[in-house]
Amino acid sequence: MIEFQNKRIMLVCTTDNMIWQFLLPHIQDLLDMGASVDCFCARTGFWFDELKDKFGLNMVDIPFRRSPFRMKNIKAYRLLKKYQEMNHYDLIYCQQPVGGMMGRLIGKKYHIPVIYTAHGFFFFKHNNFIKNLIFKTAEKYLARYTNVLITMSSEDFLAISTWKVKYKYMIHGIGFDVKKYDQTPFDKDTFRQELGISKEDKAIVTVAEFIKRKNYPTMLKSFAKVHAQMPQTKYILCGTGKLFDKMEKLVEKLNLSDAVIFAGYRKDINKILQVSDLMLLLSKQEGLTMSIMEAMHYGLPVVTSDVRGNRDLIDDSFGGKLVDLRDVSGSAGAIIDILRDQNLAIKMGEYNREKVKKYDIDVVRAELKKIYNEVSF
Repeated sequence: MIEFQNKRIMLVCTTDNMIWQFLLPHIQDLLDMGASVDCFCARTGFWFDELKDKFGLNMVDIPFRRSPFRMKNIKAYRLLKKYQEMNHYDLIYCQQPVGGMMGRLIGKKYHIPVIYTAHGFFFFKHNNFIKNLIFKTAEKYLARYTNVLITMSSEDFLAISTWKVKYKYMIHGIGFDVKKYDQTPFDKDTFRQELGISKEDKAIVTVAEFIKRKNYPTMLKSFAKVHAQMPQTKYILCGTGKLFDKMEKLVEKLNLSDAVIFAGYRKDINKILQVSDLMLLLSKQEGLTMSIMEAMHYGLPVVTSDVRGNRDLIDDSFGGKLVDLRDVSGSAGAIIDILRDQNLAIKMGEYNREKVKKYDIDVVRAELKKIYNEVSF
């Protein structure tokens, strides 16, 4: 059993957004057990100041970069060393690939126990062979300096089955907090009109950053095939990112400007999901995707790529369809089959609504507390 009373914890996370979105309840549990927690992460937005001012967390800005090959990560490592030598932390609790790498290097150097939660390894099926070899070798090496290794997908848990880690676990994600998702009644017809969706339209939604990993070109080409057969469809894209302008141009090229809605960054995703008919997400890689869990909670069928994490959430032909991330025609066909069969769509949505309960925040908190009770350093 881990004794947290009066322990100083260095929580290392690549970005402030990860803490703001997912880790607050788990940090609070550590504080309630008597630990003090200092959070080390990169400041990437308003989240850093909100975590500090609104939630009272001890936040330290460390210039992590998501790519482990960026030179700024060397500076980040040196800063972590400095804070360790100043504060003498008793435990390192690290999250995400870069945060996990940095935290475990500090643990190795100063002989500190480490808990690492892997949100999705940088090596995965369908990835470049050389990249997989590099990242898997690095993770396997760092596993030697990991006391507790926690994964969130069956693929990742299988990958670590032979590694030299005393305590290995798989949990149901980082926690889906149902209480955050408001279901207060609202005028759905009016809201759809505000978005540019008529009563006759079927609405497809994607909630994802405009980055290469999310595979937007394939999703837009798939939607083009759907729209050709079902003109009364609209596609809502919620998110921002460096590929936003490129995707706007692709939409114009595909003659979809009247059918694709660029909704941008939204604080009312809950409403958008409630007026949508299906979620589409063809990512090249994922951990456990929160946007899919949100869609499941609101009873949407999901068409998604058959990759790590997604296949843990969506049971093929029960909660939606798993498709090859490169298969434009197959993705379009799956969408059309569901949208044209209202009974099937409802049945899939109900299945998802029930299944997502396994990923509830209270379930995950209980799983983590069970781990804390089982392990010892």
